Amino acid sequence: MDGHYGAVSLNISSMLKGRDDLDVICLEDRSKFTSDQRISLLNTADIVIFCQSAQTVTETLPLIENKNVKLLDTSNAFRLSPDWAYGLPELSYEHRRRISVTRCTAMPASMVVGASLLLMPLVRSKIMPPYHPLMINSVVGYSSGGSNMIAMYQDEHRPSGLSSARQYALDQTMMQQKELMYACGISYRPALSPIIDDYPNGMVVTVPLHLRTLSKRLHSRQIWEYFRRAYEHEPLIEVADFDTAVSGLGGFLDANGMAGSNKLQIFVFGDNDICLLAARYDNLGKGGAATVVQCMNLMLGLDEFHGLL
Repeated sequence: MDGHYGAVSLNISSMLKGRDDLDVICLEDRSKFTSDQRISLLNTADIVIFCQSAQTVTETLPLIENKNVKLLDTSNAFRLSPDWAYGLPELSYEHRRRISVTRCTAMPASMVVGASLLLMPLVRSKIMPPYHPLMINSVVGYSSGGSNMIAMYQDEHRPSGLSSARQYALDQTMMQQKELMYACGISYRPALSPIIDDYPNGMVVTVPLHLRTLSKRLHSRQIWEYFRRAYEHEPLIEVADFDTAVSGLGGFLDANGMAGSNKLQIFVFGDNDICLLAARYDNLGKGGAATVVQCMNLMLGLDEFHGLL
């Protein structure tokens, strides 16, 4: 593990500590290693997990001259690169296959994990045309901002505004828009409505749909059937029962309801006119470290779900 940057790195090392099949070396504190020692370790590893900024990753890559070293990047440096596998195995058979045979895998943004798992079954089945106008909402805990934001929220002298839900990406120029287009084959930028709130971790991504605007006119229950079939063999994805989901939740979908879990829940609500799709997961779990470990397992030829179930 090279570096200690961003929210994902907060959870990866703790997930790998109990593994007896791996020898994990953390280079988060550069003062413990000389430059030559770091370069040597990077070139003798089976796999390097970058937990650095995009700029630092691009500066580090030329130092790894050993082409047998596999690379897994948690930054946004290569998420749109066709030369790198896209690190979300559940998106399709081809995504999983490519991760397992590739040298380089780029991990998705935490919000895109939930959004793409909600959109891909509809795009792939041609229920939703790729040019369909989309509004994607999300609520996430403050750990999504990494160590600096965590410290800011946990400061007893913090500004009063941090006690409320805070909308961001006000200028609608998030890289996640392009990433969603790339991951799901969407033709136009989706409108995003992301909110960060005063709790540590966990998130909900929701996509409302007017069913009359889709390519196929379906009831929300039929939409749910597509999701049930799409993910029935995915152990890290749970599709909630359509008939009991609302009552089972008491009418509220708590954004931190999957905090501490490596799994992702999918809900389909609605009727014959409006459908609400929702994905609930931990931004440090399936939205971060759990998917990193899942991809690492695939790239090393190990059991994909080792250490995750």
